[in-house]
Amino acid sequence: MKATVDIPDALFRQVKARSALGGRTIRDVTIEAYQRWLAETPAPYSTTDEALPTAGETWLAAWEALAAEVVADADNASNPREILLADRR
Repeated sequence: MKATVDIPDALFRQVKARSALGGRTIRDVTIEAYQRWLAETPAPYSTTDEALPTAGETWLAAWEALAAEVVADADNASNPREILLADRR
């Protein structure tokens, strides 16, 4: 994959010079920097696709929870006749 990165000129010149002295390309140096960073820094969450819910899965889970709550409330609720009789007392 190709990416465009905005790097300060002074930093780029230093990276270019050091990589040239070491006989390496800037691409190789960049890949190594990313690999080291990923290896040394723990991710705040899993980065595997299976572990991350999709927006649809999250939406469905929220609606299922709401539906369960509504059904539970409906089972405990009085019917309209009981409400009317309770109001008359």
